[in-house]
Amino acid sequence: MDFVRLPLEGGANARDIGGYPTKDNKVTKFHVFVRSSRLTDLTAKDNELLREYGITDIIDLRGTTLIQDEFVSDDNINKDYFNFHYIPLSTKRIEKYIKENEYVDNFNFGIGYTYLLDNKIKIKEIFDVIASSKGGVLFHCTAGKDRTGVVSALILGLCNVDRKDIIANYEVTYTYISDCEFMNTYPLNMQISEPIFMNTFIQNLLEKYESFENYLLSCGISKENLNKIKNKLCK
Repeated sequence: MDFVRLPLEGGANARDIGGYPTKDNKVTKFHVFVRSSRLTDLTAKDNELLREYGITDIIDLRGTTLIQDEFVSDDNINKDYFNFHYIPLSTKRIEKYIKENEYVDNFNFGIGYTYLLDNKIKIKEIFDVIASSKGGVLFHCTAGKDRTGVVSALILGLCNVDRKDIIANYEVTYTYISDCEFMNTYPLNMQISEPIFMNTFIQNLLEKYESFENYLLSCGISKENLNKIKNKLCK
């Protein structure tokens, strides 16, 4: 069965990025890539659902310094079911930017997202894991919004999904996390997922690199691995 949002008991924002048309008349497949918020409350039933859904690899994008009280663990993941990869995606530049602006009105998170592009070593590591995975990949951070949103945009952009669809995929995050108790400790600027945030990120990326693929190649990811990812996701 295909899901847009996976009905996890312990996960509010687990979503498949399948079902999007591409500019070259393909459609992204379901059961290949799932974006998610933290897996702290994952249940045994959730683990079983993810395994049956075809997930073989889980990537944790969280770090220990991006948000002060954030912690890293493999949560309630059944390691008998999944390959677990800890790949913290952050930079000192974005950490400084968030600290200075988290309570500022009209804070544009998209500028901070652009700073994540500087961490090319981790981006390469993430995409190499994705390319080599035997089945579906779930990647997540805390809310499943910022770092997860950037990785989702890079994957969808690589596969020629329309910019509007990439932005739409991003902006529904707040709908799913708005009633999550753990988000109440963060200022509103850290919770919302305004379209302008993702639009700014995409615009900045394209102005500098001209295409998502050019950026990913600049990270040292091989053309072969990028083609593997395209073939995994697009039909």
